[in-house]
Amino acid sequence: MLTATYSLVALSVEQKNARSMLSRLHAQIQSILQDLHSINQACVESALSTLEKFEEYCHRRKVETYVIPAIRKSTRKADPILAELESLSSRSMGILRSLHEQWRNAFDQGVTGVKTICSGMEQYCHHLRERLAKEEEELFPMAMGLLPNEEWFDIAAKFLHEDEKHRPHTGPMLIARHGALAARAH
Repeated sequence: MLTATYSLVALSVEQKNARSMLSRLHAQIQSILQDLHSINQACVESALSTLEKFEEYCHRRKVETYVIPAIRKSTRKADPILAELESLSSRSMGILRSLHEQWRNAFDQGVTGVKTICSGMEQYCHHLRERLAKEEEELFPMAMGLLPNEEWFDIAAKFLHEDEKHRPHTGPMLIARHGALAARAH
């Protein structure tokens, strides 16, 4: 049970990070919309680049990498919610592809074109917010009831391994150097 709790806490932190990134992205889009009289192509390009990076981040999240595959392997009971999540992701990807195709021509169309791009970016954000909410409100509680403790143990072990890979390491040489520097300072 502790491994399931740890896993849910890790997922919750990841969700909070995703929501925070999405909120900053939405603020960036709002900033573009508020300053349409001086359309800045670099700002729009930056927002689109941020959207693409966010999309990549979303596909590397623990919920997509470990939890959803474990649920799919374990049971068919979650298929309806997983289909909804996949639909939201597909719509978001479609919007992203469309934005990528449209953005260069948007500046030829002036304010109207930029508004269209920003509207698409806002739609993308809306779909992602909806997906995050469905994961938190429906998928996570369902996963708690569907996945056996052994599966949660495996998931938690994978989370820990992944976290360890991304943690900065302090090897013996670094510690020894730090200790020597500290000794010289005294």
